[in-house]
Amino acid sequence: MKKGLRFIFSSFAICVVLLATLSWISYDKIKDSTSYATAVEHTHEVLRKSEELISILKDFETGQRGYLLTDEKVFLEPYYRAESRINQVYRTLVFNVKDNPIQAQRLDTLRRVILSKIRLLRNNIKQADRSGELNKETFLQGKQEMDKIRVIVNRFQATERQLLADRRAVKEKNDDQTTSVLMLLSIFSFGLLIVCFLLIFLELKRRLKFQHELENKIDELNRSNADLEQFAYVSSHDLQEPLRKIRAFSDRLVRKHAEFLNEDGRENLEKITYSAERMQNLINDLLDFSRLVNRKEIGMQEVNLQETVEKVINDLSVKIEEKKAQVNVEKLPYIWGVSFQLNQLFLNLLSNALKFVAEGRTPVVDITYRLVKGAEINGVEDLRKDFDYHKIIVSDNGIGFEEEYAEKIFVIFQRLHGRNHYEGTGVGLAICRRIMTNHNGFIFAESQLGEGTRFILYFPTK
Repeated sequence: MKKGLRFIFSSFAICVVLLATLSWISYDKIKDSTSYATAVEHTHEVLRKSEELISILKDFETGQRGYLLTDEKVFLEPYYRAESRINQVYRTLVFNVKDNPIQAQRLDTLRRVILSKIRLLRNNIKQADRSGELNKETFLQGKQEMDKIRVIVNRFQATERQLLADRRAVKEKNDDQTTSVLMLLSIFSFGLLIVCFLLIFLELKRRLKFQHELENKIDELNRSNADLEQFAYVSSHDLQEPLRKIRAFSDRLVRKHAEFLNEDGRENLEKITYSAERMQNLINDLLDFSRLVNRKEIGMQEVNLQETVEKVINDLSVKIEEKKAQVNVEKLPYIWGVSFQLNQLFLNLLSNALKFVAEGRTPVVDITYRLVKGAEINGVEDLRKDFDYHKIIVSDNGIGFEEEYAEKIFVIFQRLHGRNHYEGTGVGLAICRRIMTNHNGFIFAESQLGEGTRFILYFPTK
């Protein structure tokens, strides 16, 4: 499942990267297209201005000829306008080709030829005004200068047209490559999205199936809990009544007929009384455990663990004094929990610490506390590794046990020692684990034979 989710997340990440790449390529393409369009428009503008320059020179020359032929000043109006227009067009061309040294050099040459041409035209007009005669040699020089102008302008335009063709070729090549890349990326992204959709669909289908199975398990668990409730009812009523009668009749036998019983009879009667009492304790422990399992609504509240542990120590004060035990408790926090369950939890743990002690050894119990992260807890879910937990350690110097039994001791009715050595029903630690489960916490045991035991409790801070 984790591999499938990782693949889905990875695929979505790749799709996001591809979509970002597509967006960037599209943006870059639009930018390039805008740049190409600007460059093409720039080239067309240069070509138009060069044509306009030739046209103005023609108007310049035509106005001069008209005046020379007719001696009418009206023909000089285009002549005077053309001179100022030539300067404007020339400055525009210089500005447009400033990044092209070859074209800029041609414009510089063109400027000198145009100035020479204008001087010849002016000389023709001045000469006509003075003598009324025309100098054929001057006209021939003017024609030669105009031919030079046309040659320079033609070369100038040829270069611009070549630039235009080159830019169009690059644009077409770039458009073809961009289209191919965009098409491939789009197909790949679309394919990944389809795969992700199918995986999500399959995962959703699997989870719906799992949810259905879980609902069935919950129904089975509810039925099992109902059976356990029935068992608890039977235990609390039907089973305890015969036990009370057995104990009552055995006590009556002891009181009224003890002198008529021989040693063997009295011994058997004591065994009956002891067994009935042990059965009574076992039923009471089972009832306590079933109440923890079947409790549907638990009154959770903020509980002062310091006060809870002090109350437990006070309840065990007689046993603590008998064994001359030493109980050391650090400052404990407030936690969100059920007061009577937490009281029962520490009562069981401290009772065990006082019970399972080697002969002749003074019991020492230490209760320590610190705040930790969930990542410290063995086997915790990834989601809870960053959560804060109250870590409480209850350690003793008792008889301990072998490490292989660290989980077995929390199983109901599991005992590591015989009843003749240590009393108990084997339910206490199972109750402790159930209490920790009810509080969404964890309990672990660490021990070495003969060197004591450490019970490690983790309570969530929220």
